[in-house]
Amino acid sequence: MESVEDLVRVGRALSNPLRVRILLMLARNPTFIQDVAQSLHIPYALAHMHLKILEEAGLVEGSYVVEERPKPHLRKVYRVRDFRLVIDRELLERLAERYK
Repeated sequence: MESVEDLVRVGRALSNPLRVRILLMLARNPTFIQDVAQSLHIPYALAHMHLKILEEAGLVEGSYVVEERPKPHLRKVYRVRDFRLVIDRELLERLAERYK
């Protein structure tokens, strides 16, 4: 993490139990928004909002794929990005130096 804002963004993304459930789901298999919504029994718009927050935090990434049926169209598939989250004294001290 390079800034306090990065730390806050990741903390905010992980602060919601539903977003953590989405991360766990994506860790098993890359998934489309519609499948996330159906599996968690939430509206599509809510699934989209949570995925956007996770993507902005750098925890997931989306890529477009072409679906051929019933007619050709693009769909965005989400997957967990490789990340390691370590919040230790060294990180906090380094970030604090920037805010003196």
